[in-house]
Amino acid sequence: MGDQPTSDGERTPEEATAKAAEPRPEPDEPGTGDAPAAGPADSGAAATTEEPTAAEEPAAAEEPPAPAEPAVSAEDTAVIRLPGAPAVDDTVLITLPGPPSIDDTVLITLPKKPVGEDTVIIRLPDKATAAKKQAGEDTVIIRLPGAKPKGAKALTTARKRAAGDDTVIIRLPQAPQKKAAGRAVVSEPPIEDTVLLQLPAEPKPEPRTALDLGWAPWVLALSSLGVVLVALAYAGGRHETGWAMTAYWAGQVIVFSPVVFRLLSRLAGVAESFVLVMGLAANQYMLKWMYSPDQFRFPDELQHWLATTLIAESGDLFRQNNALPPAVHFPGLAEMGAGLSLLTGLPVTGAGTIVAAVAHLMFVGLLFAAVLRASNSPAMAGVACVTYATAMHYLFFNSMFLYATAALPYFMLTVWAHRRWRTGGGARFLALAALGIAMTTVSHHVTAFALVATLLLLSLTELALERPRPWETLIPPALALAVVCCWIGFVAQDVVAYLEAPLGRLASSLDQMFGGAAAEEGGPTKPVPLAQLAVQGLGILGLLVLYLAVARDMILRKDRDTWRWAALVGGAAFFAGNGARFLGSGGPEIAGRLSTFTYVPMSIIAAIAIVHAVRIVPPKDENGRRWLSVPPPGVAVTTGRRLTNQVYIGTTLITLLMIGARTGGWPPVSALLPGPYLAAAYERSVDDFGVDAARWQERNLPRESRVGGDITAVALSSTYGRIDPVREVGELYYATSWTPAEQTIVRQLAIDYLVVDERLGDLLPSDNAYFQDDPMAGRITEPLSDTQLGKFDKAAAISRVYDNGTVRIYRMEPS
Repeated sequence: MGDQPTSDGERTPEEATAKAAEPRPEPDEPGTGDAPAAGPADSGAAATTEEPTAAEEPAAAEEPPAPAEPAVSAEDTAVIRLPGAPAVDDTVLITLPGPPSIDDTVLITLPKKPVGEDTVIIRLPDKATAAKKQAGEDTVIIRLPGAKPKGAKALTTARKRAAGDDTVIIRLPQAPQKKAAGRAVVSEPPIEDTVLLQLPAEPKPEPRTALDLGWAPWVLALSSLGVVLVALAYAGGRHETGWAMTAYWAGQVIVFSPVVFRLLSRLAGVAESFVLVMGLAANQYMLKWMYSPDQFRFPDELQHWLATTLIAESGDLFRQNNALPPAVHFPGLAEMGAGLSLLTGLPVTGAGTIVAAVAHLMFVGLLFAAVLRASNSPAMAGVACVTYATAMHYLFFNSMFLYATAALPYFMLTVWAHRRWRTGGGARFLALAALGIAMTTVSHHVTAFALVATLLLLSLTELALERPRPWETLIPPALALAVVCCWIGFVAQDVVAYLEAPLGRLASSLDQMFGGAAAEEGGPTKPVPLAQLAVQGLGILGLLVLYLAVARDMILRKDRDTWRWAALVGGAAFFAGNGARFLGSGGPEIAGRLSTFTYVPMSIIAAIAIVHAVRIVPPKDENGRRWLSVPPPGVAVTTGRRLTNQVYIGTTLITLLMIGARTGGWPPVSALLPGPYLAAAYERSVDDFGVDAARWQERNLPRESRVGGDITAVALSSTYGRIDPVREVGELYYATSWTPAEQTIVRQLAIDYLVVDERLGDLLPSDNAYFQDDPMAGRITEPLSDTQLGKFDKAAAISRVYDNGTVRIYRMEPS
């Protein structure tokens, strides 16, 4: 996917290292392929590297004397291949023998014209021995000045201090090309015979062991200081201190940026990169948990808390859940939470917190493994993971106790197993993919749909690019489609009606964005603050620039890697759905839920652009063309000063994406910090007054009772209260008096009780509406009046049955 476009990219880094470590013959041994024996087909460059025969001595004698070189052993050599015609191409590839790494090949430019850049390093897409066999007559043996290496067949280079620069002078041996005896001798014009290769100031250290953690403990220790700072900000927010928001943003940056900086430096190996990614995921989950460590407050979490509690109490699956009816038929999350609770004796809240944490970490770990398997680059895998951590719903929504959180690791397990199966892993990985499909399907409906689309995309790109066409690649998407259709058709039939409303909102938003349709009835949405819009827009613009650069690079290279093309198509889907982010206050939720899946391929594309230094503004070619100039061979990574700039710029960009995600994701900006009650603000609206009223309902009201109220009251009544909720009750609250019209609505909706929170008369709603399907959504300019809230005490058909000083419950008397 990233470093290695050829089949060798299928190997894990450990496998590649093992193969590269095999003993290699000395360059002057016959038949090794390092320096072909002199003959009619040999190039002049190759001929100069061998012991000349008697017939060739006069030609060799005509060569100009070579500059003096330091004494080096025969082992201090490298293989250099001239790509294409030497007279035309201005680049050479120098492969350093030894275990492959991302720095094992150097792409240098012959000094035809001044080069104003540092050395560019690429990864050779094939093992060194294969490269030697394929090199043929374009291969020459050169010597690099340096000390004798410690181990056989290894190569180390020594720095030559010249004018303060770390350089190595490489002389390309030249000789006229010859043909067989009896034919004319043809000479070709020599190319520049000296190249200056600038080395980084400090060489990349070799890892001591396969499990070398490098700087990971220190970087994560610094990141943990950010967790402490955010915890202090949360405490300050609960007490409404002025410094809390500043501490919050400083903590977020400290948690995130050091890990990104270390991964972008490309000094971390596989073990260190994995530990950094998982440590960042754990620290960020701590940020979510510390927001409300004592209880679940988000309405969706409360719905799944109830589903888990019902299973733990009865031991039966498919128990009716009035708060979220479709969740009954997707019991994956609730079953895991109830099982852990019964096994350990933990309360459902504690068990759910642990289940959500494990699921979240598993998803991140499997994403790292999938990208590593496809790219064979720990830097690629790490940067893709930290880029995905800037998704709008990553920090909160995708790590909550929700059935989507439980389904995401199975989603990514299926993608990883599919990759292993398609790269020769065998049928056992196809069976693992089938298991992942089944577990995803019974855990979450939307994630199951996204999995079908993902597998289909992977299969179609493979069919389009591979010859002969591998029709067996259609097995996973066909199996996934069959499983999902059977589950919904025979078990979860109610999910179709449940998804109609969000799909309608999405269609309306897209219609507004592309078709120019009028805003949906109910008034305009609250405008997004300009500063928030600017941060989000800059982040999206940065991603778009990286996306277009990678797309151009792949097209001009005629890239044939199916996974890179699948990621490119998935990235286009990300931009198509992300425009909904700017459609008022409801836009971020729509875009965020879509980006949970479309941001995976976009993160991979961004990692390719950042790690491999894809040129944003390409240089002109020999014909003066800039945008049609063909990129150099291989996948490039900068070093030296350009690497430093790349690390700083990349860290800034990804940090900017994180800030944009926090301002446009969940919770909304007004509720980033926990604190006192806010009206219709989800987590910020759940407090002791509302919970006590819901607990009273659970103890005193019949289970079949139907209760109406504002968004928060309905969420608490249907979960803690276990009562059947009625959500379309806004007209009853906006009326200034209780009339037969209101009594008719009560009768039509079969409402038994109404919950009235007096604080609705003091505070405007944080999210444009007090009620679900609010008839005044987007047009509320002042809180509910005393007349509107006080009419319930004056109506003869209503009686108050509960009052804790803030929340009151009224019973609707039969007419």
